[in-house]
Amino acid sequence: MVFKFRSKWYLFAACAVLALAAAYVYIKSSPRIYEFNATLLLGDQQTGSKKAQELLEVLDVQSRGIKVEDEIGLLQSAEMIKQALRNLDFTVSYYKVTDHWLNNITHLVVEEQYETAPYEVDLDTSTFQLVDIPIYVRPIDDQTYEIRVEGEHVPRYNFRSHSTVESLPEVKFTKKLKYGEAYKDENMSFTLDRSNTKDLSDGKEYYFVINSLDSQVGQQQSALGVAPIDREARVLSLSSRGTIPDKQVAFLNTLMSEYVANDLKEKNQNGLKTLEFIDSQLAGISDSLRRSKQQLSSFRSTNRIANINVQSNISYEKLSQLEADKAKLSTDRSYYNNILEQVQTGNGIAQSVSPTVSGIQSPILNSLFLQLAELNQRKAGYSVNATQDNPMLRKIEGEIESTRTSIVANIKNLIRSSDISIENLNKRISEIESSLAALPENERKLMDLQSEAEFVSKKHDFLLEKRAEAAIALATNATDKKIVDHASMAGTTPVNVKPKMIYLLALMIGLAIPAGFIILLDSADTTVQGKEDLSSITNIPFLGVVAHGTKADKLAVLNNQRSAIAESFRSIRINLQYLMADSSFKVIGVTSSISGEGKTFCSVNLSSEMALSGKRVVLIESDMRKPTFSKYFPVSDTVGLASYLTQGQPLDDVIQKSPVDNLDIIPCGFLPDNALHLLETPKMQELVDQLKERYDYVVIDTPPIGFVSEYFVLMRHMDVNLYVVKHKYTDRNLLSQINELHSSKRVKNIYMIINDLNYNKTYEYGYKRKAHYYYA
Repeated sequence: MVFKFRSKWYLFAACAVLALAAAYVYIKSSPRIYEFNATLLLGDQQTGSKKAQELLEVLDVQSRGIKVEDEIGLLQSAEMIKQALRNLDFTVSYYKVTDHWLNNITHLVVEEQYETAPYEVDLDTSTFQLVDIPIYVRPIDDQTYEIRVEGEHVPRYNFRSHSTVESLPEVKFTKKLKYGEAYKDENMSFTLDRSNTKDLSDGKEYYFVINSLDSQVGQQQSALGVAPIDREARVLSLSSRGTIPDKQVAFLNTLMSEYVANDLKEKNQNGLKTLEFIDSQLAGISDSLRRSKQQLSSFRSTNRIANINVQSNISYEKLSQLEADKAKLSTDRSYYNNILEQVQTGNGIAQSVSPTVSGIQSPILNSLFLQLAELNQRKAGYSVNATQDNPMLRKIEGEIESTRTSIVANIKNLIRSSDISIENLNKRISEIESSLAALPENERKLMDLQSEAEFVSKKHDFLLEKRAEAAIALATNATDKKIVDHASMAGTTPVNVKPKMIYLLALMIGLAIPAGFIILLDSADTTVQGKEDLSSITNIPFLGVVAHGTKADKLAVLNNQRSAIAESFRSIRINLQYLMADSSFKVIGVTSSISGEGKTFCSVNLSSEMALSGKRVVLIESDMRKPTFSKYFPVSDTVGLASYLTQGQPLDDVIQKSPVDNLDIIPCGFLPDNALHLLETPKMQELVDQLKERYDYVVIDTPPIGFVSEYFVLMRHMDVNLYVVKHKYTDRNLLSQINELHSSKRVKNIYMIINDLNYNKTYEYGYKRKAHYYYA
């Protein structure tokens, strides 16, 4: 294979040059992309309540891992990226086509500019804009410029709703404007201001792109990577890639800030919901407390009542305590009904107040609320990247519904329990009121008013205490997520363009392509490649090779006896005489698989070589279907083998002289209609017998064995059979027929000759290239 590679060195050189040129174009045309990293701490992801922390302790490691994955999904979600981009000015991207020779072909070397562009575009986002299409800017002078827009299927975008209104089939226009002059039509509205501190001469051409929010999200989302620094860790490593360092650093920092701010906002919303609920209860209690105090004061003034006897006080104290217990149960029942209504209407935990905050100690209900919050958080994480048909999302939704059903059932049980307790208290209150009925009417009324005032006051104090607790919790609320490391560039070199590596890879590819092509052609080539190849497909002995020549070398043995071809036939003759030294062979048959393999060429030159060695040789052209002797000798097309076999023409009239001493030829003559039948006649045997008496050797040029059957008729006359295969021409499969004849011993003394072997294209005989001066 190395020899084959060396013979096609020009392919390797051409491909290597093309690959290196492509690498050069890639290096020059590719934007330099840098990598940026930041670190974010998730914390415990809990609200900080004691019961919530206790619940977390029973969670296993897998549950914690799922929560981290949910947070990763939220960070990479389109909505979170949109929030970050709304705080950044990435709507317009500026580009410069540099003055590089590659840009004479097309715009290959393009640089993005950020805060370095020589102009600034002020968009009117209240109107429609053409987005995601280059808008070329060509400076004319210091006051004037020209814009050019060309494109198909261009989106028409509404920045107020951040949605595509329509897609224009084709946009093409050119407009000359002055710097600072507003441009407005039905599709675009902007003002381009010239920066006096930037030079416009260093760029061949400029253009800017108005980016839709969706395209910005797509770009940042594809470049953003979020992963925990360790499998069990709650510290996330954020990475991003981009061409402008300041741009990507600002994006990562803003994204983390928005993520942390959202977490604190959600926690504050829960506290605000609690305060709103308590304030709504306080509003009614305050009015009741004021009215009850006014009624008690008025009754005392009117009836001039100052004290109540001890017995009445004891009864009323019991009654007051029972009323307070009843009020507490009524408040709890009101809270249960409030939660039940919100859960049944579908609002769920998002709008419900935590039972613990309201002073209700129900471990089962608290556990269900924490479980529902956890399931909603997991659902939010999966909803970012999953569809509604996702099995995990359906499973979570089923668990949410089951938990919500359990909450409803638990609340109803608590309501029924409260009703039973309130009914029991009402019964006890009725008993005390019956005992007090015997007291004087005024005293009884006074005690009623005092009891009502005390009840309302206790309820008011209780709510004030709970509101203070909720306010303190809201004021001290803090997020457990924080930025550990702000965004920074990782390294100082681009991650996509490394010239040395790219050139090395291009060189390897440039060398691998021709190598693979040569190997593919070699594996697909079924022709005979040389002696080793021939010996692998046949057991027929090998006699020799004939060197490659041109069309002018038809009689190379006669015309140039020092040529490589003449030396080849000289070697074949010697080998043949050596191999047949123990037998007195006379008749030599030369054949091949198909036409074009050079059997006639070999028979003519082998006969010439034998004649030049001093032997009397006659060459017979027995291929009476496609005779070719006329290409080698000046022969008659009327007198020959056919006329001898059909017309009985004398042998001396058939034999013709050749330009080679001691070599006579018998051409085909005219073309008969029954060539096979003629060769089967006794006349052919008679001809061979007569020629064997006159000549030292009789060489018969037979038809190809793969096309016609004449060879099988002539085999009985042969003492030696020479089978010619052509280098890189004869298919290996064509040798199956002669292999069968040889293995069955139906043909005797057969030898193989490789014709037209180019020493420069074969490894086996490459050494003969250095022997050319021996033939000169």
